[in-house]
Amino acid sequence: MRQTIVAAAALALGLGACTLKYDVLRGTSVPNPPTAPIKIYIKEFRVVSKASVVDPAAAVGGASEDAGRAAGGLAEKSGNKLIQISRPSRIEDLSGAIIRELRKDQVRVFSQLELVKDLQTVRLVENPFEMVSSDAEAHLEISGTAQINSQRIGKVFSQDTKDIEVAVTVKDLQSGSTSRKTPLGVGVRMVFNSKELEEAMAIAVVTSLAQKILF
Repeated sequence: MRQTIVAAAALALGLGACTLKYDVLRGTSVPNPPTAPIKIYIKEFRVVSKASVVDPAAAVGGASEDAGRAAGGLAEKSGNKLIQISRPSRIEDLSGAIIRELRKDQVRVFSQLELVKDLQTVRLVENPFEMVSSDAEAHLEISGTAQINSQRIGKVFSQDTKDIEVAVTVKDLQSGSTSRKTPLGVGVRMVFNSKELEEAMAIAVVTSLAQKILF
């Protein structure tokens, strides 16, 4: 009986020691959970755009022998992987859009990541960050990349995106250490190159920065 009580107490202590903390602060010198607003400086957030090339016959599900040969030829050329090509985009840097998001008392984060068709799929959370204008004032320097994924069927690019992927890099300005966080994928289906898409990508970055995990 006594052993059972001791085991239960140990389990309770262990669970009590685990708490939700910010993933962005893991491995940094900033207290986690933070005891004050986290001062961050956004250095850059480059955007790249890729389109998966889809064979027109395969895209319409053609069952003819010619369609099969075309799809097989595409797979052979790509080593059984989908060919991706660069796609021109007017969105080259997300820094400005991210800064606008992070200047609010409450920030928008996506409430679900599988399918996002508009900017209503969000919830508001308290902003743990304070934007500063230079790395001399900041605790952390934030940079990273966002990749827009879409399709090209034959020679025609799709109007909408398939998804986006954001990858955040965090530099601890006190210790000098740098860490790259696990990329976050979001099933964003929006008009390519639209202002709404740019805003959605900024929200995806904020979602990654505000992400809490149990450790």
